[in-house]
Amino acid sequence: MTGFEFWKYLHILMFVFWIGTDLAVYLSARKSADPSLSFDTRIMLLHWALRIELLPRIMWKAALPLGVMLSVDMGLMDLSGTGVALVWLFTLVWGAVSVTGAYKYDQPVGHKLGQVNNVLTGIVGVGLIGLAIASYAGAGPFDGEATWLLWKVGLYGLINLMVILMLIVFDPMGVAFARMATEGSTPELEDTISSVMSRSTVVIWSTYGTIALVAFIATTKVI
Repeated sequence: MTGFEFWKYLHILMFVFWIGTDLAVYLSARKSADPSLSFDTRIMLLHWALRIELLPRIMWKAALPLGVMLSVDMGLMDLSGTGVALVWLFTLVWGAVSVTGAYKYDQPVGHKLGQVNNVLTGIVGVGLIGLAIASYAGAGPFDGEATWLLWKVGLYGLINLMVILMLIVFDPMGVAFARMATEGSTPELEDTISSVMSRSTVVIWSTYGTIALVAFIATTKVI
């Protein structure tokens, strides 16, 4: 197995575990919004969703260094060994912040790390879109002739921004359940939870669609 085949294999696994496990997160969270279930059952489903969500968090970030490795091996990206190492280092730090924040979601440190994660994710998103545009103009690290790659990079940057939106939209769910633990179920809280899930569904499926589009472009190179 060549180095390229190895990174390509990991890239495929990344897509599978990203969308596959995230769908389990979505279904668990959606079921937790069912008012016919007991409060304990709903909390258990929400807790499962937040724990399962650790895996797609890792996969979504792994897309960055794996994509870099493939681009370098294909000769479509001009990046030194030091640059590659820095990408891996950044991803490890970014992933550690994100996963720790998500694992400690019910603690003050988790909220703080969540904010830091959103900032880092925003930097990645805006940065990659900028690099894709710059490369198209001949001033970036990617081969400007490989337009399929530029679309892939730019759309991955957009996905990062969509993930931030997803986290922001979903955040009131935790607050609503925390209130429900002390106040019990009320029409106001149930409306809040239902509205959160409705908005989240739009963002989540839009993100899935964009991920599938990235995979299609990378496979077919039609653009």
